[in-house]
Amino acid sequence: MRRRLAVAVVLLAVAAGGLWLWRAARRPQGLVLSGSLEARTVEVGSLVGGRVLEVYVEEGDRVAAGQPLVRFDADLRDLEVAEQQARIEEARAALARTERGPRGEAVRRAEIEWRAAETDRRRFQALWRQGVVPRRELDAATVREATARETLREAERGGREEDVAAARAALRREETRLALLERQRQETLVAAPAAGVVETLDLRPGDLVPANRPVASLLEAGQLWVRVYVPEPQLGRVRVGQRVAVSVDSFPERRFRGRVVEIRDRAEYTPRNVQTLEQRAEQVFGVKVEVEPAPELKAGMAALVHLEDGDGGGNQR
Repeated sequence: MRRRLAVAVVLLAVAAGGLWLWRAARRPQGLVLSGSLEARTVEVGSLVGGRVLEVYVEEGDRVAAGQPLVRFDADLRDLEVAEQQARIEEARAALARTERGPRGEAVRRAEIEWRAAETDRRRFQALWRQGVVPRRELDAATVREATARETLREAERGGREEDVAAARAALRREETRLALLERQRQETLVAAPAAGVVETLDLRPGDLVPANRPVASLLEAGQLWVRVYVPEPQLGRVRVGQRVAVSVDSFPERRFRGRVVEIRDRAEYTPRNVQTLEQRAEQVFGVKVEVEPAPELKAGMAALVHLEDGDGGGNQR
């Protein structure tokens, strides 16, 4: 009886040891925390819109800052710019003409007309004294002579300051209009404002896009992260700058690169919507993990953050 009892104890111990080893083999190495991916994207578009001429990238492509994404047809803008350039040349010519005043020929012609009017006035004055012509004809000749004299004086003085100022203002107005048109022409090329990954872009050549409508959304580096909560007893295993691995349910075999960028200074109670692999602790510290952008990662995905005791992050790629 004792022998059987001893054998049973041995078998029970072996079974318990095997169960412990099996559980130990299945237990994740290091610290594993759960959270959900959060992202802040950039909506890229054009202030003018138009007909799509070329699409240079596709969804999932990595782009550099300033890299072209979409180009709109700019033929109409080019015609407007050419027309405005002609208006500027016309305004410049008008300003130069106003600043210089009348040509020498115009001054001489005004002088000739004044002398002719003066001669007519003297002749009518003599005829009026003789009683040949009525007073009204002399008055009319006098008015013509005075008008011709003032016209000559205006020609000799040149352009008025008010006229010059108005011509300069007209030129500035046309130049401002040209700058606006050229800026609108620049908007026909949509470029990436920063380096990142193209998340959405669904356009083809020929598509019509309204003004101020986003044509693509970009996920910048540093704008994808996951917030996890580390139990207070495990906080010593986490440090800012630590490399980690991030996995999501959609791609369980893959490990995405991440880095700890923030550890909150104050402890808090575990949020109700956060579940850890081990028993929840009452006091936790929020940790922000920056994740390198990848086309497969979307905001809202459940994610696991794998923190190793060393600086490694598991099998990352």
